[in-house]
Amino acid sequence: MNSNHPMLNKPASLSVSILASLLLSSCLGDESSQGTATGTNSTTQPAAADTTKVRFVGFGDAGQATGAGPAAQTAVGNAMASVCKEMGCDFALEFGDNFYLSGVSSTTDTQWQSKFENPYANLNLPVFATLGNHDNSQGPGEGSDNSKGDVQVAYHTASENQNKKWNMPARYYKFTAPLSSANNNGFDINVPMGYELAQTPIEPIVEFFSLDSNPLTAIGLATNDAATYNYITYGPVMMDWYNEALKSSKAPWKIAFAHHPYVSNGLHGNAGEYDGTGAVTTVFGPMKQVLSQLPLPINTVLSLTQTGEPWLDFHNNSSCTNGLDFFMFGHDHDIEWLKPQDKCGPKTNFILSGAAEQPRAFGDPNRNPVYFQKDNILGFWWFEFSNNEMIGTAYEVTFPTGGDGSDFTVTKLHEQTMKREGKREITVTFSRN
Repeated sequence: MNSNHPMLNKPASLSVSILASLLLSSCLGDESSQGTATGTNSTTQPAAADTTKVRFVGFGDAGQATGAGPAAQTAVGNAMASVCKEMGCDFALEFGDNFYLSGVSSTTDTQWQSKFENPYANLNLPVFATLGNHDNSQGPGEGSDNSKGDVQVAYHTASENQNKKWNMPARYYKFTAPLSSANNNGFDINVPMGYELAQTPIEPIVEFFSLDSNPLTAIGLATNDAATYNYITYGPVMMDWYNEALKSSKAPWKIAFAHHPYVSNGLHGNAGEYDGTGAVTTVFGPMKQVLSQLPLPINTVLSLTQTGEPWLDFHNNSSCTNGLDFFMFGHDHDIEWLKPQDKCGPKTNFILSGAAEQPRAFGDPNRNPVYFQKDNILGFWWFEFSNNEMIGTAYEVTFPTGGDGSDFTVTKLHEQTMKREGKREITVTFSRN
């Protein structure tokens, strides 16, 4: 395990009383802008960084899963660069499945150029990435070889990372924003040429927690993974680190990001029932009843990973109890902003952004209540956070048939604002025009 992660001897306390004050409002729009990417590494952040706001784009499932992948991925990359030039961006989050179909084999793998550096040549920003099942696979996405994901961690400090956009210092990690080299993140932030990174400490507005969902959701575990990434031991250690980090965070907003969903209306569905596998766990009903009486972390991890039940239990005993504001993820290839879930409490919102290269239809659009969702499109989210307010905007990307992605159209689909009034009392309203 990376030395940046504190190892706790006892599970973190799961009891916490949290009230947030939220005012939600939303409006739909059809504003669109067209542009042609220049193919140059033009800076996409504002000339002077604004320490009163944090702006970023979030995208996932982008590693060229289809023959049309290079053009589609390039179009989305150029569209994000265009939006960032207009709206401002400090960095990007990538939500896993960064390299289809089976990750990268080394830091010299040519896929680093074809599936990351080249498609995002015009996105001159730090990219903070997390791992998906395809990044940890021997075959087409089973997630059985976590050593493949370790290569993406190694690229963070590798000499081959010459453009210095890629950030993944460990399989799970945290950082605060506005970004600063002097903030206590536990690792050196990579930034591309021309990007000005603050050198003095900045009071955090958002703290981000990148989580490693694959060991808790994989279809199978390879023999060479058993000692290090057996979910029975790996999950509780990560959960202890995460709970302690959430409780100690001083940031007004707390955002976790990973690859696998907690809830989703896409093809894969909700954690605990991924791909319709929820019925499998009923075979173990009597054993699960016994396990449910045992203390954590034992109950957290003794479930079938292919259903995503360990991942569900992970969040039920961390994100849902220790004040997470947003959980952002990919895995399903669509765009969603899901409402807070009764099983997780009224505070946590869920953002899905997995449409950065291979669009797909919903599995069940009515599975979970949403503020907004759209399937069968290329797209991404743009966000802005200040101390007391956030804005989230969904964008759709199109490009000409047969094009290479350099010509594109980016269209605003949905914009939503959340306001935090006061520190404790909660008031929630929502309206849509």
